Amino acid sequence: MTVRTPAPASTARWLGWLGLLMIGLIAGVVLCAGAMIAMRWPTQQTLYTDRQPGTVAYDDDSSHVIAIIRYRSLLEDSYRLYAGRDPSLSYGHFVDVDFASIADKPVQSTQWTPEGVRVRFGTGHELFVPAASFIGGR
Repeated sequence: MTVRTPAPASTARWLGWLGLLMIGLIAGVVLCAGAMIAMRWPTQQTLYTDRQPGTVAYDDDSSHVIAIIRYRSLLEDSYRLYAGRDPSLSYGHFVDVDFASIADKPVQSTQWTPEGVRVRFGTGHELFVPAASFIGGR
């Protein structure tokens, strides 16, 4: 007849700590992967760009750009029209554009005049940005 002795309490406690450590490690990996995805998720994509033609000049003697930028986040997509002289599209005049189908055909035409720039969207909508809004580095 063999007598079985129960495992010492320290071994059972050690196995419990090991289980908690494994659960914590798995949770940490999942949270870290989720955080990395969330940090990389907000993106921006330029859908359309047009440069001021040489036949139109503004008081600041700079070349200007107009662009449609899509911003993607975890919850929604948003669109902004940019007008300014910064070719990186980071500093200038921004206008939020809220057309549901803008991504399919963002811009049909742009018309640069000394008074400003008129953008006709593929949806048929038009937006006029006065030159005073984007000249002088704004």
